[in-house]
This record gives sequence, C-alpha cells and structure tokens, in this order.
Amino acid sequence: MNFEVAILQFFEGLRCVPLDVFFGLFSVLGEAMIVGGVSILVFWLAPRRAGEQIIMTALTSFPINSFMKFTIARPRPFIAHSDALTYREPPFLADSLDPYASFPSGHTQSSGSFLFAAAGAAKKILAWILAGVLVVLVMLSRLYFGAHYPTDVLAGFCFGLLIAIAWTVVFKFAYAYRYLILLCLAALAMIPCIFPNAAHDYIQAAGLLAGASTALAAAHFGIEENPTPFPRRLWRIPVGIALVGAVFCFTLLFPSGTAFSLLKWFLIAFAAGCPAPYVFRALGI
Repeated sequence: MNFEVAILQFFEGLRCVPLDVFFGLFSVLGEAMIVGGVSILVFWLAPRRAGEQIIMTALTSFPINSFMKFTIARPRPFIAHSDALTYREPPFLADSLDPYASFPSGHTQSSGSFLFAAAGAAKKILAWILAGVLVVLVMLSRLYFGAHYPTDVLAGFCFGLLIAIAWTVVFKFAYAYRYLILLCLAALAMIPCIFPNAAHDYIQAAGLLAGASTALAAAHFGIEENPTPFPRRLWRIPVGIALVGAVFCFTLLFPSGTAFSLLKWFLIAFAAGCPAPYVFRALGI
C-alpha cells in the first residue's frame, strides 16, 4: 500500500468530534481569507516596517501557491484513492476544494508564509519556534480531514518558509528596493492572467498582489510613519473595514470577466494599502 495512503488512513482512524473541533480551528488558521484579512489588520496596526514585511510575504505567497496548484493539478487523495480514503468536512469555514488542486497545500503555505514572516519581523528565536509549531498543527489538520497528502503539506511548509525567509533577507539587506521587488513580482504574476484558462483563485491572488504592491509604494512616498499610540490605533479596524467594504460593494457592480475580476481585487487591495493610511492620519488614529 502507498505509504502516504497509510498515513492518511491512520488519521482517519483518529477522527472524532473533539478532534474535529481541535483540528478545525487550526485548519481555519490556514484559510486564505483569514490569512489575508489578518495580514491587512497587522499592516494597519503594526509599525510600518513589520506590517509591510508581513503583508508582502503573505500576498506574494498566494499567487505562487495558486499557480503551482493549477499547473501541477494533482488529484486530492480522496479522489485518487476513493476506494481507500474519505474526506471529512471541517466544522468551521467549510472547504471549497478543487478536486485537482492538491499540491502544494494552500492552508499550510498561507499560514507558513504569514507566521514565519511575523517571526522574521519579530527577530526572536521564540517567535520562529512558535510559528513552526502552529504551522505543523495546520499541516496535521489538513491530513486529519483528508484534504492533502503528506507530501502536499510538506511542500506547503517549505514554500511558505522559503518565501518568508526571502522577504526577511530583502528587508535586512535590500530594504530600499523592497517596493521595486514587489512590483516586479506583481508584474510577473499578471502574465498567466492573459490566458483564457486562468483559474479564478489565481486571478484573485494576482489582483490582490498587484493592488497591494501599487498601494504600498504610493503610501510610502506620500505619508510618513504614523506615531499614534497603539490603543488609539484600534480605531483603524472599523474605519479601515468600512473603507474597504465600501470599495468591495462598488466592485459588485462590475460585469463578469477576467479583466473586471482583476480590477475588483486590485481596487480592494489598493484601498486597504493606500487610502487607508491617509484616512487614519486625517482622523488622528
């Protein structure tokens, strides 16, 4: 029997309601929507350097993962081995799984890129250890529910770590060129979008990266670091959400199509990264 199948069968044998809840919580930690949203909140609340490093890492990871998923198109284990394996729906934020997008694990890579980026920004060994433990728990959650093979989650861990390390190196040795590097990556990410079979998830990820890269560069050259003390900074959350929410509602008027989908996610990311700091500054928060 395939060794990876045997591992997944072992996790199937452990399934029960308490473990569903336990691993369900860590599965949520890897949701792209959660990682993206938390990255934006960190960008709004944290000092500029740390916030930029975390959001750049997280948003760079999304299109890389999506591109690999839909290029490799590895069948999910419960599809390739339907006679031996089953998939168990997580109790929180039910997965919308593409049956042929198993490699690498998006949950693992997303959580890894975010958590390892936070550890890199913190510059503490303990932060790296904590990040590693949390990412391993996300990996185990994806095996427990049967969404991925062990090699899928191992690859997600490695890619998330490598992307975080790469941006940590940029922020340490090439800080002045960070926007140029991000803009170049965003330009490269746009190339697959010209093909008619580009996946929706990839278009969304590329649009977010393009919008964020443009916004971060624009905000940096237009506004200085906001010295507002932290407790008062918490007002940025409802104000920022209202701003981004208004842009999102506006994009609902867009017709369908790749170009408008790209524009939609570009504007949403841009709103979070550029107008928001100006509004925060104007309101003194």
